[in-house]
Amino acid sequence: MKNLLLGFSLAANVALAYLVLQDKDQLKELQSRADNAVDKVAGKAQQIKGTLTGDVSAKAKGDLQEGRGEAKDIVDDVKAEFEA
Repeated sequence: MKNLLLGFSLAANVALAYLVLQDKDQLKELQSRADNAVDKVAGKAQQIKGTLTGDVSAKAKGDLQEGRGEAKDIVDDVKAEFEA
């Protein structure tokens, strides 16, 4: 699980480093999208852990974290529409 999150983090950092040289607005958007993806993946992992262990609390926390990532994606989409 940690390796998966580290992989996402590494990929996001490489993309961010490239964009630093390109455009600061794109950098912020990509960073936000990467953060949202990490929230969704971590939430899904916590849901799976809760399901496998029978821990309802962990599953609910995972649902909440995944939902937070999805909600932030929606907010980013709305921002992009207004800026376009």
